[in-house]
Amino acid sequence: MRATALFMPTVKEDPADAEAASHRLMVRGGFVRQFASGIYIILPLGWRVMRRICTIIREEMDAIGGLELSMPTMHPADVWQASGRYDAIGQEMFRLKDRGGRDMVLAMTHEEVFAWLAARELRSYRDLPQIWYQLQLKFRDEPRPKGGVLRVREFLMKDSYSFDVDEAGLESSYEKHSDAYRRIFSRCGLEFYRVESDTGFMGGAQAHEYMAPSAAGEDHVALCAGCGYAANVELARSVARVAEDDSAQSGLGATGSGSTMGQPGRAPREVPTPGQRTIEQVSAFLAVSPASLIKTLLYVAGDVPVIALVRGDHLLHEGKLARYLRAEVRPGHPEEVKDLTGAEV
Repeated sequence: MRATALFMPTVKEDPADAEAASHRLMVRGGFVRQFASGIYIILPLGWRVMRRICTIIREEMDAIGGLELSMPTMHPADVWQASGRYDAIGQEMFRLKDRGGRDMVLAMTHEEVFAWLAARELRSYRDLPQIWYQLQLKFRDEPRPKGGVLRVREFLMKDSYSFDVDEAGLESSYEKHSDAYRRIFSRCGLEFYRVESDTGFMGGAQAHEYMAPSAAGEDHVALCAGCGYAANVELARSVARVAEDDSAQSGLGATGSGSTMGQPGRAPREVPTPGQRTIEQVSAFLAVSPASLIKTLLYVAGDVPVIALVRGDHLLHEGKLARYLRAEVRPGHPEEVKDLTGAEV
């Protein structure tokens, strides 16, 4: 094609709503145009890039024995209800009704449909193992679609599913996928980390995700330069620093007239802390370090109040709490704290 015939609508100014550098450059370079919040038109230059990426993905997936197919993007809700995820997912799922009043959903992932097909067509262990994959549109009602073509409401996604005879076969398929993803990202020239991640509503025994460092990113990764450990902070394991014994400087533990902080085995005693509400205020009032105290945090999981006890110098990771409780969580409102505990916030 002649350059004069190429449709490449470039612009000189950054789009006003673009926060990420990649978003600004793709708009200015004539790769994409925003159609609505979280919905983009891929222009000819952008589609050329997409096709090249898809070619790399197909080559690497075919190399591990993957078979490409195409699944529908609209699903009857009963498939999702059977798995229990129709009600569990929440507002990210687009839901609608057909003209007959039947509940339908727009696909945000395809586990249910792949499982539906496998249950009907894989009739014997002799049919296994199988690796099926697709490059298909997905729909998610993202709450903050502000990162350009990241975290959008409609997007093209490669998803893959293996069906194996046993756990050993599953592990083999998992590692094949891991190797394929490493090659895909390397061929695309990306710097990336393979990190432990939360299985989320997808479920499963373990999960990893591949994170590319970016100033515009929303997630954080814990990395250890010494041992190579890498994990999403929502799943990262840490070793708490040992708190110093400050009972001597406070005099409280030594005299027995108040707390027994820093002295395991001593019976706890109540210590009045009038007017002291934050952990910083209490630690200063008692002349002890925050690490010697426990702070009580009230959260609401769904509609159930939950008390979280955290060492005074630590922060609570709400994502980890939500994962542990398997529910969306939020901090309790001041009036809720007052009603439940009688204490002012």
